[in-house]
Amino acid sequence: MTALRVADLTALASVLQQSGGRIDYIAGGTDLIIERQGSPWANLIVDISQTVGLDRIEADAGFLRIGAGVTIARLIEDPLIGQTAPMLARAAAQFGSAQIRNRATLGGNIAGAMPAADLLPVLKCHAVKVEIQRRSGVREVLDFDAVVLGRGQTCLGNGDLILAVHLPLAEATGRISAFVKLGPRQAVTIACLNLAALADYGMASNRLRDIRIVAGALAPVPLRMDAVEAALRDRPVNQALVEDFLHALGQAVDSAIPGRASQPLQTAGHPWPRP
Repeated sequence: MTALRVADLTALASVLQQSGGRIDYIAGGTDLIIERQGSPWANLIVDISQTVGLDRIEADAGFLRIGAGVTIARLIEDPLIGQTAPMLARAAAQFGSAQIRNRATLGGNIAGAMPAADLLPVLKCHAVKVEIQRRSGVREVLDFDAVVLGRGQTCLGNGDLILAVHLPLAEATGRISAFVKLGPRQAVTIACLNLAALADYGMASNRLRDIRIVAGALAPVPLRMDAVEAALRDRPVNQALVEDFLHALGQAVDSAIPGRASQPLQTAGHPWPRP
């Protein structure tokens, strides 16, 4: 096994041209080190934690371009993220422990493709595109759903690298958003369910329009909650809306994971918890 650090993407391209066999990239290392325990390491480990360009956050041509090497902690603290994508900052604030947030990266969370990953529902809700550099040097910009394919599965081939996420500013500006995470404990928990929501809210009409809701931890990939959105769209915001939302959400969860242990069992018209 060989390990090296690349200063920039030009140096990385040179390394890839000269290397054969399997390649692993490491930035925060919060997943890779655990995954490789008891398993063979790649022929080449490339440290991209200090690669120039992967840590930038900048507005560009209608998009917020967030480098794959940006840490979770920076997503919480960066003023541009806070102004344009506060839902992403809120999700990042509920991500693991302080130590993990200081090391883990945006690109690593996508490449890991875990169903309960906190950032993935937010990214899908924002309709982001993912910029990838193939091992051949070709760059592609793909829809989120074309990148995250299943549990631990992505479109990335050996030596391919996520460079950045492109978040459309038109999808975020002027909208209200929310992120909620439910787990077995208050802090440092793995989500049993996380929800990202983005909507236009008409102050004068007191109605939600163009609402988008995405759930994580219910399926191998984040799920768009179409039926829940329909229950809320273009309706006055009041107690009846809240009740209908909870009912529609419960039905959507039941549909996604039928037979779950926490599902009520209807007996003689009364709900009873399953044993």
